[in-house]
Amino acid sequence: MRTGLKATLNKLGAAVAALAVAASLAPAAALAAPTSATDVADSTVTITGLLDGDTVSAYLIADADIDATNNLTYTMASNLPEDYDTIDELAAVATDGTSFVQGSDMQNAAAAIAKSLSDAGAPVVASATASGTSAELALGSGYYLVRVTSTNGETRVYQNMVIDVSPEANGSGTYDPHAAQEVEVKKTDVTITKTVGADYTESTDDYSVGDEVPFKVETAVPSYPADSTNATFVITDTPTAGLEIITDSIQINGSAAVSGADYTINATTGGYTITFAKDYILANPGLAITVTYNATLTSEAFSHAADDVTGNTATVTFNPNPYAAGTVTPGDDTTVQTYGYVFKKVDASGAALAGATFTITLANGTEVTSTSDASGYVWFEDLGAGTYTAVETTVPAGYLKAPDQTFTLSADVCTADNPATPETENNYLVSTVDVVDPDQPTLPTTGGAGTLAITAFGVGLLAAGSIVILRAQKKQNER
Repeated sequence: MRTGLKATLNKLGAAVAALAVAASLAPAAALAAPTSATDVADSTVTITGLLDGDTVSAYLIADADIDATNNLTYTMASNLPEDYDTIDELAAVATDGTSFVQGSDMQNAAAAIAKSLSDAGAPVVASATASGTSAELALGSGYYLVRVTSTNGETRVYQNMVIDVSPEANGSGTYDPHAAQEVEVKKTDVTITKTVGADYTESTDDYSVGDEVPFKVETAVPSYPADSTNATFVITDTPTAGLEIITDSIQINGSAAVSGADYTINATTGGYTITFAKDYILANPGLAITVTYNATLTSEAFSHAADDVTGNTATVTFNPNPYAAGTVTPGDDTTVQTYGYVFKKVDASGAALAGATFTITLANGTEVTSTSDASGYVWFEDLGAGTYTAVETTVPAGYLKAPDQTFTLSADVCTADNPATPETENNYLVSTVDVVDPDQPTLPTTGGAGTLAITAFGVGLLAAGSIVILRAQKKQNER
């Protein structure tokens, strides 16, 4: 190999080695270099508390600069609200990383700034996508509005944040880049809670067919950023078969639910939908909403299995990303547990006896009847926990009325299947004792010698009586 070429290759190898060493010492996510002799490098801001795939975007509010005389100055973005268009006003509300507080100075500032920048079409200066629960931004010196958007379907709305990435003075009389910082995302959760019964619990077994069952739905108006292009808030409640909503009983925050400027309501016995107006939503962030109503428990109530029980589901529909049209619908449900009782009707010989009708009178005045089928089964269903008495109100010909049947239903004893129906159930108390109708007593058999003897004896008595009467009359006449 010629000496010149060898020397060139040696120099190239040394350069490559130097680059490798430099690369090994470089940070994994390199920041932008200073733009002047007095400028500082970018800083790292990590937004935490995110969901995988969330988008984090930064908008410049104030650009920080260090001039030739080592003076820190700021150039404010145009179109800022009057209350936040100076660095002193802005510095007073910069985020401290604490949880979102509705109506705080920080939130009010962030909302106003976000709306102004959105109206002005301000560009995104940096963005990142969350990997796991965090996303990292490299930001130049200054103040930024940070917005998080999500389309992952979770029950939350992210809030705008103002973050300070200004240079920090050091002990040498110069400035360093702002130290790397982690900021917990500000958010509000959108939840809904559904309860049932007089005590408003998750489930109840206190009600029988014909009863009016009370329900309560609790949620809150989502706290959308003031610059939201979409703000949806809809409450929907849909019962299963076995519950019919009493539409004129629906109340919102204690007042009768009537369509107006704030919301519209569409209600039938099969469910209702309350749609709130966008202006109302944006004007009432975080406002608690309570919906109450009654529903009638009907004979369509059922409880075939643990996951197949009469009840209803309330949902709330909202925009997890208020800058896009997509919505999500979290929900909560309640159950109304009912029970049944079944026994077998037989005659004195133990044979199945059809056609016997039994009646139960409920506390609400409803009469529930059941007639024994060809197999002798009598059963009652759609009953709440409690003690009942079944009275035989129609007795088959040739039989006497059976004693009243008193029974008590509860979750502890009503765990069996009703053998009289093809469905498989888990909420019946099955009697282990058959109910007997005694045979009706009969007179002696008519016809035959016995009857003739009785008749002859009777005729003889009549004849003897006649003779006694005639003799008595004759003696009376002889006197």
